[in-house]
Amino acid sequence: MSHGPGFRQGGDDYLYLDPKEVLAQYSVEWVALRQSFEEVKAKLLQVQTELTALDQRLRRGEITEQEHLQQYRERWATSTQMIEVKREVEARLYDIQREIRAANKKLKEMEEERLKRDRMEQERSNAMVEWMALKQGFDLVTDRRREITTEMDKIELRRRAGKISDAEYRGARVAQIRQLAELRTLETDIKNRLGELLQIIRK
Repeated sequence: MSHGPGFRQGGDDYLYLDPKEVLAQYSVEWVALRQSFEEVKAKLLQVQTELTALDQRLRRGEITEQEHLQQYRERWATSTQMIEVKREVEARLYDIQREIRAANKKLKEMEEERLKRDRMEQERSNAMVEWMALKQGFDLVTDRRREITTEMDKIELRRRAGKISDAEYRGARVAQIRQLAELRTLETDIKNRLGELLQIIRK
């Protein structure tokens, strides 16, 4: 990127200009120089036309060789000056064009960075909402697992006390073990997802 005016070389560069300011700074100059460039081109074309006319007048004998040479030199000197001005204007227009392109590139980079930050912030916000909901679900699963464990202890005490049959005991145990297995699977899935969400939130 150019090291000309309007570009930051360090985080606290006092010469720094916002890319939008750079574009505004050069827009007026660009229009003015562009108009000057077109005017110089028109004048050069006019001088070329006058030189051609001089040659024709000489051929027709309307002016002498001396008059032709004198007027030709005058117009040639004028065109030489105009060509120099044209080159300077072209060079400045090129510099401005380069600065404008650099400023536009910086603006695009800044916009992309802003969109990236917005996306990340939205992802973190969404992740936080989902994390809170899943954490509540995880706590419910943990509570339910404790309830089943308590129920299993009660059934075990009832079996030892002979208050339920072996068949009822086995049926209840199988159902409770199946529920615990399902809850463990669900608990593992929730833990994994909570971990993923924490990584997003901490970015």
